[in-house]
This record gives sequence, structure tokens and C-alpha cells, in this order.
Amino acid sequence: MTPGAKTALGIEISGNNINLALLRKTRNGVELLKTATGPVPDGAIKDGNIEDAIGLAKAIKELKTKNKIRARHAALSPVIEPMLLQVVDLPNDAPINVGQFVQNEVKHYAMLSMKRIAMDFCGITSSGKSGNRRVFVVATDNQKITELTKALNQADINIDAIEPPLVAYIRACYAKRIAKKFEQNLLFAIVHEGALTLCLFKNQMLDFVRTKRLEAHKRDSDECLEWIAEEINAVLKFYELEVHNKRNKWEVTLLTSIRNRPVKEKAELLATKLKEGTPFYDLSQNESQIELKVRTLEDAYLDTPVADTTCADKPSAIAVGLAMKPLNFPSCGLNINLLPAETSEVKSARKHTLIIANIAAVVLLLTILSIGFLSIKVKKISENVKQKQRTQLGRNTQAILNEQVLLSEQIANVSENLNGMSAILSAGPFLRWDQILNEIRSAIPKTVRITNLFGDENSRVLFKGQALSYESIHLFADVLNNATHVESASLIGTEKDSELSNLVMYSISCSLIE
Repeated sequence: MTPGAKTALGIEISGNNINLALLRKTRNGVELLKTATGPVPDGAIKDGNIEDAIGLAKAIKELKTKNKIRARHAALSPVIEPMLLQVVDLPNDAPINVGQFVQNEVKHYAMLSMKRIAMDFCGITSSGKSGNRRVFVVATDNQKITELTKALNQADINIDAIEPPLVAYIRACYAKRIAKKFEQNLLFAIVHEGALTLCLFKNQMLDFVRTKRLEAHKRDSDECLEWIAEEINAVLKFYELEVHNKRNKWEVTLLTSIRNRPVKEKAELLATKLKEGTPFYDLSQNESQIELKVRTLEDAYLDTPVADTTCADKPSAIAVGLAMKPLNFPSCGLNINLLPAETSEVKSARKHTLIIANIAAVVLLLTILSIGFLSIKVKKISENVKQKQRTQLGRNTQAILNEQVLLSEQIANVSENLNGMSAILSAGPFLRWDQILNEIRSAIPKTVRITNLFGDENSRVLFKGQALSYESIHLFADVLNNATHVESASLIGTEKDSELSNLVMYSISCSLIE
């Protein structure tokens, strides 16, 4: 998705909260840098859907700014209804164009009829008979996705991927809860935003997904636990009949937002109901074949790679899983991205615009900085001339005078080009280059000159130039490091100018903040 990304932001939007998690990729995995939680603005979300995308985007931007969170790459999990999650078996005579076949299948679901569909799917390996072709499909209302993405782009929040909370959670807990468990069936029952999602893994592979809405009056009652137990039991019984000759142990994880009972009481009540409703109880050993684990949304981060975080505020497991996606961490092969195609095209066009802006900005920057540098050099030459005249040393100053005249002509030529370059840059919006250039111009010492500037699509810039001393070069690098639009600046190398012994050549690598 984003090769080379070192840091990424996960943005989870729920009915009441906005959860952020900023992660950094390290040699040992990932490290949690920052986490933040803020309320959803009043009226922004209603009945499980986003009603005010602009207000929501503004709240996310303010939450980022308040917590000083900066990230060029981000993944998002929004609240959108309806959201279809389904494992589809492909028939043997399925057409070569699997995408068209899946899209036609999705149109048959009543929840998405008469809607323009945002859809993505990925192939999954069958845990049963070899040769079965299966795909995991996610689909929702394209209009709602597009409106939110557009609002986020206008708020300068770059989104690389959009996926459902289930996929993000699975990615976050995969290493600890799913990997290397071949002799267990792993069933996740996730109660989130008024819905129950059942997700089954066999031999580390996704085998079954089902989502059902919770009735509003049951959501915070014991009746809800009974209903959840019935739904879990239905899945367990089905698989017991399907694989009656192979009784693997079951691990059932309930991830819930229900807070009406303490977790321990909730676990005991649900475990009892599961034992009563299934044949997975070994009377000879007096033990159940079902292991039940209960997590709340608040402590689910304990199953993620950042469980040992020292941050005072604990992160959302879903937000952690989202941030792991741009960092290219796998999630059981569930590679889903609902980002609209038109948004990708806009980002591509902005990238081309940025390249053009870079060229114009480099020329203007060199023009502006050359004037100041040449002026300083002319002044120093003039002082040298006067000193030599006063000391009556009789040395030939004609060469210095000639250089002074030449530099004065260069200043005049460069100044004539300023108006033309300003007109080019004012012809269209080139992101925030005006702010970046002004900041660099203010940062550069008068004894330092930039002669070359190179940039790439990852907002990295390489400065090359000349200076009158090593101290001024180090001062320039230090000032850049503290600049608002500069993430980091490092001095790569210095050496004496082979042609002008009184000058020092330097190279500085600089990473800009978008």
C-alpha cells in the first residue's frame, strides 16, 4: 500500500467516540507513539450513519492538532450501515472475471439493493476440501464512503485505506490470538455498534462470517447475553455436525461493549449457557471442550503488539489494527480497502501537481536565497578591497573588483526573474509550499547558500550548497530541525570547495511535513 512508511495513524469512528492510535514501525514490530480519544460532535452520527461528514472531519483534525499527532499515512474505520461481510464460495464454472461475478452476487442482498455499492474482496484459502475457491467480501453504501473521504481530504487528512472494524481487530490480535493455532477452532463474537459479528478461523484461515443486528431494548440486558449465547451455540452445533469425526477444542472470544455487568460475572454467565447448549462437554474428564475469553473494548489492546505500552491512555485495539495496515502488517490475508476509486484518482492528480510545484518552488527558492548569499559575498569582497587599499600592501585587487562586478550582474539578473516565478506559483494552489519556502528562507543564515535542491514523492528534500563556515552550516541544520513544516533534518556531509578555498560545500537531508 505505502512502501517505506515508517509511521501511520489509525482512525476509528464509533457512535460516540473518535479513537486515534499513532504507530511507528521498528525492527521488532510496532511501537505506540501516541493515542487520543475525543467525542463525536453532536448530530454527526445518527442511527449508525454519518450525517455530518464535514463536522466529523473537523473534529478529527482538531483532535490530531490538540494531541500534536502528525502522520502522512492513515487508515480509517467509519460507522456506516449497512455493512455486508460475507464469505462467498465460487462455483467451479465461475467466470474468469471474479470481480464482476462477486459484484453481481452482492447486488442480490436486500440491504444493498438500489444503492451504488462500494465493494472490495480478497481470495481466502479454504480450510476444508482442497481446490475450493472462496472470497471474503465487504460492501457498503458508496455515497457515504465518498462523502466522508472528501470531507477528510478537505481537512488535509490523507486516508490510504478504509476497512471495517472486524478486519482491523483481526490484524491487531492475529499474532497473539490466531497465529500457530492449528488444532483449535477460533470463534470471535464481536459486539460493536449495535451488531453481533461472528467470525470463525480454522487452521488460521477465515472460514465463516456472519453479522446480525441487536435489538435496541436488548443491548444492555441479560437477555442480550442469552441471545449472544444462542447465536454462538448455533455456529458450534453446525460445525460439530459438519466435522463430527474430528472434535477440535474451541476457543471462543467475546469482544463486547456491554457494560451492565462486571467482566468476570459476564464470562461465567455466558460460559454456563454455552455448556448447557452444546455437546462439547466431556463427562469422563468433567471438562468442557470450550475455552471462553471475554474482552471489553477498553482492554482489547492487551491482545495487540502494543500491550506493554507505557502511554497513560490505553489505545483502541481497532485503531491499532488500522494503523498497522499502512505499515504493511498482514491480517490473515484479509486485504480489504473500500477507498473509492475517484479518491485514488484525485490523490494521483495531486501527486502530479506536487511534482510541478516542486520544480517551480525549487527555482524560486534558489532565486530568493541566491540574492541574499550573493549580497553577503559582495559585501565581504568590498570590505576586503577597502582593507587592502588602506594597508597599502600593493597587492593586485583588480581580480577581486572584477568578481564584485560579476556578482552584481548576477544579482540583477536573478532579481529580474523573481516577478516571473511569483506569477507561476500564484497560478494555482501548490499545497503549503508558500509556508515551507518562507520558513526555509527565514531559517537560512546569511552566510549560507543553497545551490541545488532535490525532492521525491515521499516529501524528502536534499539541500546542497556553499557556506562561509562550518558553524553556519550546523546552525542552518539546527534551525531546520525546529521548523514547523520540517519533520527532521540531518547534515549528510561537508567538504572544502575545490575551486574556492574560502567556501565550504555541504549536503543536508530534510523530511517535510505535509
